[in-house]
Amino acid sequence: MKFTVLGSGAGIPSRTRNTQSYVLDAVEEINQYFLIDASEGLQHRILHTTVRPSKIKHVFITHLHGDHLYGLPGFLSSRAHQGGEDIPLTVYGPPGLKEWIDLTLKTSNSHLNYPIQYIEVSHNDQYEVEGFTIDTYLLEHTIDSYMYVFNEPEKLGKLNTDKLKSIGIKPGPLYKEIKDSVTFWHDGKTYNTKNFLSAPVPGRKVAVHGDTRVITQPDYLSLIDGSDLIVHEATYLDGEIEKAHMYFHSEIQNVLQNFSQIQYQKILFSHISNRYDEEDMEIIKGRLNENVFIAHDYLEITIPRISL
Repeated sequence: MKFTVLGSGAGIPSRTRNTQSYVLDAVEEINQYFLIDASEGLQHRILHTTVRPSKIKHVFITHLHGDHLYGLPGFLSSRAHQGGEDIPLTVYGPPGLKEWIDLTLKTSNSHLNYPIQYIEVSHNDQYEVEGFTIDTYLLEHTIDSYMYVFNEPEKLGKLNTDKLKSIGIKPGPLYKEIKDSVTFWHDGKTYNTKNFLSAPVPGRKVAVHGDTRVITQPDYLSLIDGSDLIVHEATYLDGEIEKAHMYFHSEIQNVLQNFSQIQYQKILFSHISNRYDEEDMEIIKGRLNENVFIAHDYLEITIPRISL
């Protein structure tokens, strides 16, 4: 699994940063991509990657500000001609998203050749999507803005072949049947398959925020605790905590201080104001731990499984 940044800027694009769009690549796991937010120019951004629009079957919009949304109509139309014909698409987002898309497509006389379903999200919703459990959390912004937490199912442990041999079961196709079963029968005795497996490998957790102030509520911190990757906005990179709070955004050190209460493997800061140049970036990066990253367009972060 990996996370790709298609746009890392805040508000309006700059020469080096498009506005916010991400792809969670779960092709190896479920042969799909999850698209999170859809900034202007999204369909062109995708052309610079190996992402196939037909393998995007679920889109998650954090909120309805234009820098997170204006690329969605173009993407929907392009997908229709890039292998997406007859492949259903589900779009998750705040109330009003369907109305806006329907009006845009109608006004532009655009027609899709695949079915599309809209799901209006709210605080503390939970969805089962292709085996993943996806939780929503309402953040603190000027309009309703959500976090999506993607929880991968755990993976079965390895089959202990030596233990199977010790009870007289020789290697062969039966091993796969045993691993896929809850119990199995051998030589007049019933066995529990879990006794022949190593510990299961935990699924990965990826928490992707829309725009927000820093949130300190225990239920929020508990929801993202143990994440393999947290993606959080940092419109303000250096100081100005009060200003960030006033404008319903976040400042990087304030976020890190808040997250000192939880465990996580990696954190990616995105939604970077275009007032920061590369020299500013290098100064800030020098103050960060090795598991803390500042996003740039087309950055890819690998999210490995961590065995117990």
